Amino acid sequence: MGLLILANELARRGRPGENLMLWVLLALAVGLTFWECRSRGYRTVVTLWWMSLTAITHVIGYLVLKFLVRAPSES
Repeated sequence: MGLLILANELARRGRPGENLMLWVLLALAVGLTFWECRSRGYRTVVTLWWMSLTAITHVIGYLVLKFLVRAPSES
């Protein structure tokens, strides 16, 4: 989560709704992971592991899209 905050501060482009939407989507992805793990009856440790893996991969994906992939108008 700290990487997401740092990336937003470094790449701020003046879109005020962007930060809120990213947090909502991250919370939704982690929440859906929690729901799926609990419905399958996983132990608490396994559920927390899946939730953290989901959060980490979403933050890494955000960083890749933000810094490595450029829009056609920027290249």
